[in-house]
Amino acid sequence: MKVSMILVIIISVFAAISTIKLAGKSDQDYSTATKRNLTNLTLIYVGLGVISVIAIAYILIKWA
Repeated sequence: MKVSMILVIIISVFAAISTIKLAGKSDQDYSTATKRNLTNLTLIYVGLGVISVIAIAYILIKWA
């Protein structure tokens, strides 16, 4: 179980960092046109992060 949680955290962090790095490698017109999409994607990552932390805390409390 601990290995699974660590793997999920590592993959999530890698996905977030990769997304931000790729978003910075575009030309000026493309980056201004997709600024809202990057904001939405960031909000999705934040929301999923909060939900994941709550779910993991719930599981740990329930099984403790």
